[in-house]
Amino acid sequence: MRDFLALVHEGVVARLGKRLDGFESRQRFSFVQYYRGTPDIHYEVWAQRKTARIEIGLHFEGERARNYAAAEALAMRAPDIQARVGPEFELEEWTKSWTRLHRSFAAPSLTPALADDAAERVCALIRGMEPIIDQMELRR
Repeated sequence: MRDFLALVHEGVVARLGKRLDGFESRQRFSFVQYYRGTPDIHYEVWAQRKTARIEIGLHFEGERARNYAAAEALAMRAPDIQARVGPEFELEEWTKSWTRLHRSFAAPSLTPALADDAAERVCALIRGMEPIIDQMELRR
């Protein structure tokens, strides 16, 4: 798992540059995250071995009211978001306090090709969503 996520990260660096366009990153056992400022709002590649799936998402994992306000604001921009990142992304309540815009896909084995694909997908999500997040000032 760690090697797979390291390959994902290498692919993100190759696409965004060594400075990651101002993003910081952190890797845990089954995921790698990219964020600016607070890690409460982050992009994530989550390898779910038990379900053999990969999730690519934009997660809001800070204070409940702020997370729900962000999700509500994004819901109002749904057509614009779908045009930027595709209709396969879903906006949902994840837990009682966290929300996310995400998609998942089958990952029967964690191959280098899949790591490259996941890196491309998370970079496309970052490129598509960053202008919206900045415009809506969701990191304030």
